[in-house]
This record gives sequence, structure tokens and C-alpha cells, in this order.
Amino acid sequence: MEIIRLNGNAIKPKTIAAIGFFDGVHRAHHRLLESMKTIAKARGLHTAVITFDVHPRSVLLDVDYRYITPLEHKIECIRNHDIETLYLIAFDEQKATTPPQAFIETYLNHFEVIVCGFDFRFGNKANGTVSTLKEHGQFESYVVEEMTHDGEKIGSTQIRKRILEGRVDTLKPMLGEYYSIRGKVIHGEKQGKKIGYPTANIDTGEYLVPKTGVYAALTRVDDIWHESMASIGFNPTLNKANRLSVESYIFDFDQNIYGKTIEIRFVKWLRNEMAFDSPEALIKQIGRDAIATKKLFKI
Repeated sequence: MEIIRLNGNAIKPKTIAAIGFFDGVHRAHHRLLESMKTIAKARGLHTAVITFDVHPRSVLLDVDYRYITPLEHKIECIRNHDIETLYLIAFDEQKATTPPQAFIETYLNHFEVIVCGFDFRFGNKANGTVSTLKEHGQFESYVVEEMTHDGEKIGSTQIRKRILEGRVDTLKPMLGEYYSIRGKVIHGEKQGKKIGYPTANIDTGEYLVPKTGVYAALTRVDDIWHESMASIGFNPTLNKANRLSVESYIFDFDQNIYGKTIEIRFVKWLRNEMAFDSPEALIKQIGRDAIATKKLFKI
């Protein structure tokens, strides 16, 4: 997949493009991309995706926005759909104030077909809608209707809410896979090793971190998935630091992986983070968590 910064530069002729932010590249996004590819195949068009490098809220509200899939992860997910070209728009304050018609003239005019979701918005104050696209005569517009699961819209907002609530076991029908975070293994407090449960702490970067607590998890190291337990929190029993950590204890694993990038999939939230009266009480609880996790994976 070729990646091109879209700044009014030349577009490949006979191109159909799906446009959106695509955070999470979830099942509704899958439908949008597959609909675009079906049209492309029928009409002999070049396939493309148009997306943005940062979320508009990070610019408009000046917040430290956290992503379901940060840019590098999102690009990989889109590449896995066999898209030929990814057009990347650098979102900034100037783009935020661009009127919808000017946005179309600058970025979309030379595409043959634009495919988007039913709720796609763009331009200054998100005034541009699918109706704005359809009214424009320079290209065709194809709109993919809402997709739901158990009566709830499948969308990034709904998925983010479930992640923050710890309801990770409900995400697979929406995301298409368990929610995961990738990060480089960093040095932590090394307290887990002292009690017989060494963990791999990761730098979570721009990822949205789930609710604090203990999770049944799967951890990928060197393309191999291992059953594991993940902990998100401040380790109140053993640690003195006031920094949120995301770490994984991998069952039957004894390798030095500092500096490696690993991936943690959160399968099920098990319990809240707790402060124990002693390290021995913590060790007993971790043992119970391990039994619950292994039992879950045997189901």
C-alpha cells in the first residue's frame, strides 16, 4: 500500500476512495472498505482510503487524545484490507476552519467515487455532511448505512465507552477482535519479580487505556500469542510510584524482552485493583486470578 500526503497533489486516475477517521478500524469500517472494494472491482477502479493523521479533537480542544488505534496501528489495519493507496491529511487549525466546499475542492475533486459512512462530517464546525458530498457534481458519492450490534450502533464512540468501562469481553462483535495495546517493554518497579510474578510493563504511547483492574489477556511476543494476565493501575500494595502502569504476566514464560514491542489483548476484566494488607495476601489473590484466567481459556 502506497502512503501519500494529500495536500491537493495529483490523484491517481480512476480512483475510488473511502473517507473517514477510522479509529479502531472496526466492523462498520470493514463494511465500508469492502463496499468500496466491491464497487472498485465492478468498475475497474483504483482503491484508496482518505484519513487524517490526528483526531480533530486533539487540535480543536487542545487535548491529549488517546486512540483505539494510533496512526501506525491504523495504517497496518487498513493495509490488511488490501487497499492500494492511503491518502493522509495532516489535520491542523487551518484545516479545522476550512469550509466544506473548500475542503471538497482541495482534497476530493479528482476522485471518481467517494465512499463514506452515513454520519460522516467534515469541514468547519463539521458542517459538511453526506448531503454536501451528494450535492457536489465532480464525483459520485456512495453512503454506507449504519451498522449495529444488539441494537447499538457500531462506532468508535461506543467502542471507546466500553473500553473505559472495562467491558472488553463485549468488544469482539464490534471491533472484529479483542481490544489490544501495543508497546515497547520498559523497566518498571520490578516488584512483580520479587513475589514470583514477573511482569512486562509497556509504554502505551497514544493508546486508550482500559479501566484499571486485572484482566485475562493474551500477549503477543515475536508473533506468538501467550495466555496471560494483565494489570492496569498503580500497584498500591507494592509500589510507591504514582504512575499508571500497564503490564502483563505471561504464563510459563521466562525470556528477557526489555526493548521489544509486544501486544496485549484484553479478553475479560476480572476484578478491581485492590490494596492488600501484605505482599502475602496479594500473592494469594494473584494465584486466584491465575486460576480464573486459565479456566476462562479452557472454556
